[in-house]
Amino acid sequence: MTGALPISVPPRPEESVESWLEHLADANGLTTAQLLATIRRTGATTRYLTLAPSAETIARLAALARVDEQVVYAATLASFDGIALDLTGLDPADRHSYRQVAARGWTPAHGTQICPACIADTGAWKTAWRLLLVTTCADHGLVFIAECPACERPFRDQRHSHLRRVGAATVCGNPLGQGPLKQCQHDLTTLPREPASPTVLATQERINAALIGRSVPVLGESAKPAAYLTDLRHLTTLLLHLAGQPGADGLAPWVAELAALAAERTSTRGPRWGMRPPDDPALRGQALATADVILAADDLDTAARLLTPWTELTPTTNDGPLGWLADRIVMTATLTRLVMAARAPHRRLSQHLDTTRSERGRMPINLLLIPQVIPHEQYLEHLVGASGSSEATIRLFASLSLARLHPDVTSWAAAAEALGIPGPMGVRCARACSATMLVTADEWKARIRRAIEGTPRENYRATEAEAKIRHRLGMSRWFDEWARHYRPGTRHGSYDLGLTWQWVHIAHAHLDLSPVWRGRKPTAKDRARYRQFEASLDDKQQLELACVVRRRA
Repeated sequence: MTGALPISVPPRPEESVESWLEHLADANGLTTAQLLATIRRTGATTRYLTLAPSAETIARLAALARVDEQVVYAATLASFDGIALDLTGLDPADRHSYRQVAARGWTPAHGTQICPACIADTGAWKTAWRLLLVTTCADHGLVFIAECPACERPFRDQRHSHLRRVGAATVCGNPLGQGPLKQCQHDLTTLPREPASPTVLATQERINAALIGRSVPVLGESAKPAAYLTDLRHLTTLLLHLAGQPGADGLAPWVAELAALAAERTSTRGPRWGMRPPDDPALRGQALATADVILAADDLDTAARLLTPWTELTPTTNDGPLGWLADRIVMTATLTRLVMAARAPHRRLSQHLDTTRSERGRMPINLLLIPQVIPHEQYLEHLVGASGSSEATIRLFASLSLARLHPDVTSWAAAAEALGIPGPMGVRCARACSATMLVTADEWKARIRRAIEGTPRENYRATEAEAKIRHRLGMSRWFDEWARHYRPGTRHGSYDLGLTWQWVHIAHAHLDLSPVWRGRKPTAKDRARYRQFEASLDDKQQLELACVVRRRA
């Protein structure tokens, strides 16, 4: 038989080529062995049939079944070339050429995953089930199954034929090694069905969108499908390596499950997750979802904050942290930006503070008792020499660091806002000061705790609010009385300077946020004018200017 088959059966949407050929054989009353013999008699080779058959093989299959060649091509993994796979160098005429593809990692091998609900519905096996980036059926919301519970082997684990002897039957069909007529007869439609978590399912939806050529948001920007899948794969690989480090157990629930698998694969080099990720679709799907949550963040800052707890586990080696990380991840442009941002000093310090705030037996810090800027006296006693930044920056950063110890404050922007400071201002300060730290994170934490213990225990938010109210209502009588008694000749227009002095020295708030600036950033002239006023006050004038606030309180 060398002509077209009597009955034409086109592949179903997304159906794999081997599943289609099994249905084609059944429809024409042929065994799968007879169909393969028929294909070979046409002169076509079946090498790499499921992966990337030759153009001649695709043409002869299409002619044999009387279907379009493009439909046959779409049923092979070659349809994902350039998006989820890199098949460069694969030659159907060279049986050794697959080594080049396998060396790139995460490539399909023998066997496939399945969704039992899909097989029960249509009896068709899908091409994408062989991709290791795919772990879940989005149609049914189920985690894939990778191994038959009866024969304990991957599905379609056939070394000598692409097609199962059982044809299109919904049973496992794996050869049992007991003669040519012995196959596993386990009914695949009865396999247990495990629902995927919402996070894993959301990740699979993003992966599926990329597989059909749609752009996917990455760090707040639209990414090309191939770039997204590449970044996802390599970031997942990095997380799998970091998950094997001490202290990783608390970062994700799947870390504990990975330990046993890693022990099985461990050699002198350790598990090579970049070559082959976990075979279990449930475990692999959770790791992919953890990586995808980072990539799906709205911006680089948010993504870096999510990655920082992982990169903090980087072991100490002669090559340094970045050298260790680079050895275990392909540094694409996106991942380079992400890893560098996660390793930034202010993020590493924030990770240390975030870990510290969960210490048992310690009451949460009261945000109302933290001034926007640690007082000058406490700076001189506890903070001098802690950083190479200016005094003003260090004092502000100390207050922000104290706010980070509160369980509800999870970012530098949130720390700033908790103290009545604009979020971007807090982030800029954290970046500047942490990059010039001269002490360890533990030493910095100890110093700021001693500093706050020596700071007057007042409700600084209330003091700031009073200053704002007095400015808004134009209450200047108090200043006129103070000037008449203690600073004769002071101009009435200097009221704003007196209020700013109280803002800086009594409320210990940031000069740039004084209510007298009316929400704008003070100019160099504004600052110089205030500094001149501040420097002109003697001890008696300062004492009485401070007493005005305390008497009102």
